[in-house]
Amino acid sequence: MPEKVTYALLIYRTTEGEPTPERAERALVGHRALQAEAAREGDLRAVAKLDSARLAKTVRGELGSHDITDGPYIEAKEWLVGFYLLDCASEDEALRRAQQICPVEDHAIEVRPVEWRWSTEQVESGPTSRV
Repeated sequence: MPEKVTYALLIYRTTEGEPTPERAERALVGHRALQAEAAREGDLRAVAKLDSARLAKTVRGELGSHDITDGPYIEAKEWLVGFYLLDCASEDEALRRAQQICPVEDHAIEVRPVEWRWSTEQVESGPTSRV
C-alpha cells in the first residue's frame, strides 16, 4: 500500500453573520461523519474550529519590526473558520473528504498537501538548515 500524504482541509466562511441553527446542524452532519471515518482509519491528525474572527489579531513584518492589528484583515472576502489535517491515499480522497464537510453554500474548503519539515527528534534538538 502506498504511503499516505497529509492534506490540510482549510474551511472558509464565505458570507457574513452566523448561520441559522438549521444550517449549522446540517453542516455538522458531514463533519461528524468525516471525523468518525478518519479516526476509525487512523487518518485524523488534527481538527479545529477557530474562534470568532473578531477575536483575531494579524501580525505583519515591517522592516525589522512587527505591526499587530485587530481582526483577520488579510484583504479577503472569505475567512478561515477551521481546519483538518488528514492522511489521505490520494488527492481524490482528500477532495472527496472536503466535499463531505461542505454541504452548505456559505463555506469553501481549500485542499492542500502538507509538507512536514521536522520530525519530533528535530524539534527537540532544534531546526536544521533545511528550511
